[in-house]
Amino acid sequence: MNFSLIQLSGFMDLLNFLLENLSDKHMTLGDNLKELGKAVAGIGETDTERSGDLNVFSIEQTKAIIDYLNISLFKHYKLYEYLFHTPTEELVISSEYVIELAQPAVPCFPALLEEGIPSDTDSSLIIPPTAAEGESKGSDQEGYLKDPCPEVESLEADAAAGVTAEDQKSAVGEIPSEIIGNLEAEINEKLQMQEAVYTLRTEKLESPK
Repeated sequence: MNFSLIQLSGFMDLLNFLLENLSDKHMTLGDNLKELGKAVAGIGETDTERSGDLNVFSIEQTKAIIDYLNISLFKHYKLYEYLFHTPTEELVISSEYVIELAQPAVPCFPALLEEGIPSDTDSSLIIPPTAAEGESKGSDQEGYLKDPCPEVESLEADAAAGVTAEDQKSAVGEIPSEIIGNLEAEINEKLQMQEAVYTLRTEKLESPK
């Protein structure tokens, strides 16, 4: 119909007025038709008090509006009454989702036991020591491992120089196997005597003067 904005607003007000009479006021078809007649009465007349808010329409436009309301609303009036006044069961179709939230900063459960997780996972979660901690531990270990006294080093060097690996191999090769046991006993006895001498010397060196 190429209505203007004002005419479109008036048409929507008329349609809303008729639907409210049906839904809220429970008007019958005859009563609602009477209300429509009152609303469009005076259209095209010069008397402004009788024309009302629908004076923006011409007589031809008003006839077209009435024809439209007849085929759209009044023809299916029983259907609209059933739509507005008959309670229907609402069918709600939904899906439930379970969302797992992240644990808070302070968990309410104790930490997992070391035995309850695989070893590779446990090792990956252990924080390795930092470089500063490694250096401090290294310095502590170096403090326990002090350099030996020069006198003890000289005594150990003399003892090692006395019997070498090559000397032992040559001696074992020349001596028959039946007398190896006697030689071993004698060597052990001599080594014990030398060890006792070295121990006595070491104690004298380490004793305070």
